[in-house]
Amino acid sequence: MICPKCGSSSITSQIVTETATKEKTKGFGWIKACLGFLLFNIPGILCGLCGMGKSRSKTTTTSRVIHLCQNCGYHW
Repeated sequence: MICPKCGSSSITSQIVTETATKEKTKGFGWIKACLGFLLFNIPGILCGLCGMGKSRSKTTTTSRVIHLCQNCGYHW
């Protein structure tokens, strides 16, 4: 492998792993509140609070290879 910037052949390669996490929290459940209202009248609206505040997280991991020139420091 040859460096595209300086033409040197002293190149090292590394695998880099990047991790990203997204969190999503639940709010008031309108569907649960409507069903609770139909079943239990006014106090049934509190059924919409069930599960409120719980969070779901989604983690994504990506790996890529980085080549680094030992002479000029260029990486690609």
